[in-house]
Amino acid sequence: MRHVPVFRWVLSLGLVLIGCSLGLFLATPDLPELRQIDLTVLDEKPDGACTVRWTDPFEHREREAPYLCEAERDAILKAPYFDTDSGFGWDTGFVVAEGSDKGELYSLEEDSDADARIWLSDRLLVAGVFLTIVGVVGGNIRALSRTRGANPEVVRRARRLSEAAGLVAQDHLRAVEAVRMAWAPLHRELLDADPADPRRVGAGRGAVEERVAVARRIAGEVGEAVAVRLDADRPEPRTTALIVALRVLVEAGPRARNAAEEGGELAARLEPLLFDAAPAAGRRSLLGAGRSQRRRALAAVAALRPLLDKAEREGRVQQFAQVSVDLLRGPGSDPTGLSAWVDFESRSAEYYGRLAEVTGRSLSAGEGSLELIPRADPTS
Repeated sequence: MRHVPVFRWVLSLGLVLIGCSLGLFLATPDLPELRQIDLTVLDEKPDGACTVRWTDPFEHREREAPYLCEAERDAILKAPYFDTDSGFGWDTGFVVAEGSDKGELYSLEEDSDADARIWLSDRLLVAGVFLTIVGVVGGNIRALSRTRGANPEVVRRARRLSEAAGLVAQDHLRAVEAVRMAWAPLHRELLDADPADPRRVGAGRGAVEERVAVARRIAGEVGEAVAVRLDADRPEPRTTALIVALRVLVEAGPRARNAAEEGGELAARLEPLLFDAAPAAGRRSLLGAGRSQRRRALAAVAALRPLLDKAEREGRVQQFAQVSVDLLRGPGSDPTGLSAWVDFESRSAEYYGRLAEVTGRSLSAGEGSLELIPRADPTS
């Protein structure tokens, strides 16, 4: 169900009313500058219509004009009680203190239209402020209920774990591909071995022809029937490249393969959960998500918590990071391959094991060399 922003509309209406109130107030003409004076009421009718006399405070002369007196004022202020000698009454009024009408009598009744505008402006302002408060308070309460369960920290931890897991899998794959690339030319040489050259295969002509024929027929999928010697006493560029590439995996140890497999599986498991949990990465994003998105996000966050707790207890992020560092030690650290050959002589069996893992072939370690032996046929 699509989210209907009710309180947002209430807030918008409140702001519109406040704007209308301000506009109406600004459109109301300002009152002129006034000065209060005493008025002598010459005659007065019951409805307050009267004729008054006053002294102009600016020209200092007496003036007379019709006026609307305050009909509800006390009777003692009216004629003939106010001044029994003259029979006049008293009232107070205002004269204009500026402009071309300076000194003219000013009746507040003339401002009835302005008063009505100000009254309406005040009512609009009150209604607008009320709706604005309702929109802000109600919207925040609703937003808090909709963003309950947002946990940016869980999403950040999960992303960090996913990145570390995916990176170690990529780094291990890169190291394995380096070994395969170094192995490829030696592999082709085995398949293309010249049967007339007994020095290459170290066996009789008939045996060599038979082995090469088998190797070519199965295209290297089962294994080569000839020996490849990685001789530390007589290194050459292709075998050196293979030893250098293998050294990365040997130095990283068996844990590198395990970490890469675990990292790949963990990254694949975290990816859909992180996709669903993306709205929970912040209150604003969760607030803008639909109901189904929020439900999936909260479920994904709940599923991520036990995975993260387990990974943190086992120190997975640190393990993945350390293995990645070990796998990044490439040929650049040993351009001549000298130290790799020295290391190979000291633990050739480990090189043999890593090469067997990468090529999928049965290998055996010889004295100072590696020999590829055809994998035993399980049916024989």
